[in-house]
Amino acid sequence: MPILAALDQWLLFTPAQKGRSVLRSDAGFGGDANVNAALQAGWQVLAKGKGGLRPQAFARRVAAEAWQDLGQQRWAAPVPQPPTYLRPTQQLVLRWLTDQGKDKYATVVCSVPEWTLTQLVDHYDDRGQCETEIQADKTALKMAKRRKKRLAAQEALLLLTDLAHNLLAWTSHWMFPAADPLACFGLTRLTEDVLCLPGRLIFDDHGCLVEVQLNQLHPLAEHAARGLQRLLAHFGHP
Repeated sequence: MPILAALDQWLLFTPAQKGRSVLRSDAGFGGDANVNAALQAGWQVLAKGKGGLRPQAFARRVAAEAWQDLGQQRWAAPVPQPPTYLRPTQQLVLRWLTDQGKDKYATVVCSVPEWTLTQLVDHYDDRGQCETEIQADKTALKMAKRRKKRLAAQEALLLLTDLAHNLLAWTSHWMFPAADPLACFGLTRLTEDVLCLPGRLIFDDHGCLVEVQLNQLHPLAEHAARGLQRLLAHFGHP
C-alpha cells in the first residue's frame, strides 16, 4: 500500500508511536487487504469496511434488540461473526435512513479495543470536519478547476494547495482573534472577500515593503488593516 510506505518514509515512527496513531478513513481506504496491511505495519485503524453487498448481509443477521439508537435516524450494532484480520478488531454495522426513507448500511473496522460502541462511532464521525475542510479547499482554492496534464505537475499543484491551506488556516488566527468580526470567516470568504481586497504595496529602492495601502471604501478595509497590523506585530515588520 503506497500510502503506508510513504508514512514510514517520512514520519519514521517507532512501533510505540504507530500503536498510538489511528489511521482514520472513509471508503477510500479499500478492502480487507489494505486493513490487514495497516494492522501488520503496526498502525491502529478506524476505517469504513468493504462495501458492496457485505454490509447489508451483516445487517440481516443482526437481532432487532442489538441495534443501538444513535439518534438522527442512525443505528449501530456489532457485526455478527465478523471477518478475521491479522489483529483483533471491533467491527460495527451502521444503519441509517436516507432523505427518501430508504435503509443504507456500512461497516466500520476499529483496532482500538478500549473504545465503546458510542466512542467508536463518535471518533468515526469526527472525519466530517476533515471532509468539510477538503470541500472548503475545493471552493476557496479552486481545486476542482485546476488540473495539470503531467503527474509531476499535478503533484506539485497538490503540495502548493496544501501549503496554501495551512497558511490560510494559520493566518486567520494570527490576524483575527476570536472577538474580531472576521474571525468567523471560512477559507472561501477569507480568500474571496478579505485577501483580494483592493490595495497597493509600496516598496523602497532595496525591494523592502514599506507600506500597505487598502481601499478605505471597502467595507472590510478597517478590519483587514487591523489584521495586518497584528500579523506584522507578530512576525516583525519586513
